[in-house]
Amino acid sequence: MKITILGCGTSVGVPSLGILGWGKCNPNNPKNRRQRSSVLIQDKGVNILIDAGPDVRNQLLNAKINTIDAVLITHTHSDHISGLPELRPFYFGDRKNIPIYGNSKTLNDLKIAFDYLFEKKPTSPSYFTPPMTLNEIKEGNMNFFNFDLDIFNQHHGNIDTLGFKFNNQFAYSTDVVEMPEKNFKLLEDLDLWIVEGLRDEPHEAHAHFDLTFEWIKKVKPKKSILTHLAHVDYDHVMSICPKDVYPGYDGMEFEI
Repeated sequence: MKITILGCGTSVGVPSLGILGWGKCNPNNPKNRRQRSSVLIQDKGVNILIDAGPDVRNQLLNAKINTIDAVLITHTHSDHISGLPELRPFYFGDRKNIPIYGNSKTLNDLKIAFDYLFEKKPTSPSYFTPPMTLNEIKEGNMNFFNFDLDIFNQHHGNIDTLGFKFNNQFAYSTDVVEMPEKNFKLLEDLDLWIVEGLRDEPHEAHAHFDLTFEWIKKVKPKKSILTHLAHVDYDHVMSICPKDVYPGYDGMEFEI
């Protein structure tokens, strides 16, 4: 199983437009340039994308990806879904619908935001066919394109997000500030946990570094990678990370 961090930034990326710019990041370190958070999981010819933000086109071009078998959506904040229309060309070749997976709230939000991706309307051109399908998933275990997939809820301020564990080896947890206690048992003994660590200071909807480090200490993965990083310098984050914990960067790859 190959895991690629396509992007590890927050909703505005680094550098950001306007006053934020590079923030505390050294612009001469390419690891500080962060696109919106997304991950690609590949195994035995299957490509699974988690989230599709506004950078997804360039992310997948850079990764030289020609097919997407499914998309898992953690939640519907725009930095995680606004790139969904960019995936339409994957449908143009074999006319095989791209299945999109999320909880019931996610599916309802996507129907409102991108109705044309999922249904043909009387006003649609005669040649048009919807390129994607919506599929509901819930907390629990399932066979997912031959992956043993565990789906778990996480608290992200006023909403919940979905976390995912693949083959009892790798888990992904972004946009989370409160982890339900039962999840810690589920997340024990991982080879790799990619988990949010936003910044030094606490935030009402995102885990800050010390909180994330507490979670990591509980579940004891072999390696942990911080994602959804704000305008914090890579070298600074590296200097405060415990053993076997590292800041992520765009294009980072792992083989499990």
